[in-house]
Amino acid sequence: MNLNNNDIVTIGDIKKASKVIFWFHGYGSNNWSFEPIMKVINMQINDEVCIIMPNAPLVDNKRSWYPLPMTSENGLIKEDNEGLETSKAEVSRFINSFTLEKGQDVIVGGFSQGAALSLSMLFNTSHNFYGCIALSGYMPSADYYKDSAIMNSRIFIAHGFSDQAISFEDYKKTYEFLCSKTKEIVSYTGDFGHTVTKDVSNKVSEWLSK
Repeated sequence: MNLNNNDIVTIGDIKKASKVIFWFHGYGSNNWSFEPIMKVINMQINDEVCIIMPNAPLVDNKRSWYPLPMTSENGLIKEDNEGLETSKAEVSRFINSFTLEKGQDVIVGGFSQGAALSLSMLFNTSHNFYGCIALSGYMPSADYYKDSAIMNSRIFIAHGFSDQAISFEDYKKTYEFLCSKTKEIVSYTGDFGHTVTKDVSNKVSEWLSK
């Protein structure tokens, strides 16, 4: 997976921003799909952030950040822990390719699979992330990370009761797992599906402002 290319959407000025967000889209989507929402969020917090949105590579004609879980013949879910770690290493190289100003807070975040990737970046990494935003996602390879310490990062997580792509039960398991690792977590839930509502984007803006 090579992310060091020109297929990047950037919102804001990285030299002037107090916070830099690396944002990862959902499975099968692309970075342009989040440009309108991220522009609104940046506007709501007075253009204080720079948001960098790469595109995931194409896998079987679908953009994917890491290998999706597989279901075995006996119905068990098998996750590709090694594949996830390989993807995380490439994301780390991508982040390191940017020159950041002294004192800037670095945040990872995303939607759906991008949210899952972002949460996994808080484990087994050398980055000192200020925080993580996970919208309609889940904690991938939770068993693999069960004995790993989470980075001392703030987390904002949101999920809809009616999410048909990643169930609310998956959210509850993710939330419980994260709460076992850190107390620096803010959660928002509501009656919506696999999407980012206006209320969710407003909550993200409020969290970033704090």
